[in-house]
Amino acid sequence: MRLPLMRLTLVWPRQVRLTPVRLRSGGSERSARPARPAALASALAAVVALAGCSFGGGAPPRPTTGPSVAPSQSELTRSLHALSGRYRFKVVAKEGTYTGGIDPVAGLLNATVSVSSDGASLKIDTIAVGASAYIRLTGLPMPGFDGATWYRVDPARVTRPGSLGLSANKDPTGVQALVAATHDVRRENRSFTGTVDLTRVTTWGPVNIPQVIQLGEVATRMPFEATVDDQDRLVSMKVEIPDNPVTATYSDFGATVTATAPTGATSLPDHLYGMLGL
Repeated sequence: MRLPLMRLTLVWPRQVRLTPVRLRSGGSERSARPARPAALASALAAVVALAGCSFGGGAPPRPTTGPSVAPSQSELTRSLHALSGRYRFKVVAKEGTYTGGIDPVAGLLNATVSVSSDGASLKIDTIAVGASAYIRLTGLPMPGFDGATWYRVDPARVTRPGSLGLSANKDPTGVQALVAATHDVRRENRSFTGTVDLTRVTTWGPVNIPQVIQLGEVATRMPFEATVDDQDRLVSMKVEIPDNPVTATYSDFGATVTATAPTGATSLPDHLYGMLGL
């Protein structure tokens, strides 16, 4: 029996879509009807398209200021100072998790995305050492995607900044842009509350630009809650996205981040740059 060709599309843990593909004559594609979960699990010829596997991209917007909110918002902005050095992060949404450690000064990143959808799961390990980047994929039933192979990515061929979790502005969770888009900020002890205008943020958790448009006017005033530690360092940020709250936590400030180039890594094949959405 011939099994259906599938495309697994990951947009960090924003969403995972498993889409059956039917070939036209000549090799071009057109979508077929959605397959049952059993068919998804048995797809042997999966085509992977990873796009925008990060939160941050581009320069953060300018903070919103006003006479009544500027002091608290300034304090929230200052809480980001610890994220200019080494730290660990974890982002949790209903689709999955994004965890890792980063040293933006040394240019080191060691992170893992774990997502699941309709009984299918995918784990992506990412290592960045300076200008060199490596990925390993686990969970797809095809050669080279069984967690045994590290691929070396050529940064010069990556056309989408932030792909595979390698953030162009060294902010893998995108919290800098998020904080810059907050308003009506209030502080009580170590907690901050207010709203965030997601229309001014490229992505945060499962929300990307098309989904922000679907949210409508409510996207401009999404409730958030943030906490800082006794040194006024940001340790958590939660945005109450409808049906899918997203929480990011930050810890181990200043701790050593280990990221070593994998031995025996294989150059990412030419055709996979397109499949991986690079």
